[in-house]
Amino acid sequence: MDPYIVKELLHFCNISPKKCTHLDRCVIDYYDLTFVLRGSMVYILNGSSVTLSENDAILLPPGTVRERPAGNGRVHYVSFNFVPHDGSVLPLELFLKSAITREIRSLCGVFSEQHISPFYHSYEKIVNILNCILYELIDRFTIGSNDKNVIAALKFIDENLTHRITVDDIAAAVHLSRDHLAHSFKRELGRSVIDYVNERRMLLAKSLIQSGEMSLSDVSDTLGYESYSYFSRVFKRYFGVSPVRMR
Repeated sequence: MDPYIVKELLHFCNISPKKCTHLDRCVIDYYDLTFVLRGSMVYILNGSSVTLSENDAILLPPGTVRERPAGNGRVHYVSFNFVPHDGSVLPLELFLKSAITREIRSLCGVFSEQHISPFYHSYEKIVNILNCILYELIDRFTIGSNDKNVIAALKFIDENLTHRITVDDIAAAVHLSRDHLAHSFKRELGRSVIDYVNERRMLLAKSLIQSGEMSLSDVSDTLGYESYSYFSRVFKRYFGVSPVRMR
């Protein structure tokens, strides 16, 4: 499978009209990702009315019956029409409530153009930004939690897997008490913070070992283990084989 989702970008706009224009009823033969940064707008999707408020999004697959009535107030919205690579999987619903994160807003701000232009690699830039946005949405809705504090903690953990981090470090990074973080983790993910950290470290260790680019002791050091023997015991407990056998 291609590491990038987008094969071809057909249309892009990032605009703030006084009111959104009417779109005739049609069956689309591409993906439509549209989200609202300010204001609201209404779509009729497969016969059902959906209102997009600030930070909401729709991701419509080919075959969707789409219509948009004209709006009455100013709205700032971003829209992409695209064709994915064969085999790309977009495991998302049509309507994505509160989908737009701070990261997605920042990505939109990177590209100052309102539409695709023939200059300055405009097309290439926006395709890469769209790929980032799609992966951000997939992570947002498949991560197993809607708690923004837990999501922030998960991101902090993944960004610091090669450092020695404690539960207190993670709690401080997301401005929660240790007990509050532990309770939220258990409620949202069904496991402890330490169990999650160890699982993520072991998956990264497996990837590093199978790549063959580092020695086993270097993998252990990179992931912050005090000794290779302890790392090896933890690894075998997770995967049933030693790091040596995995390689």
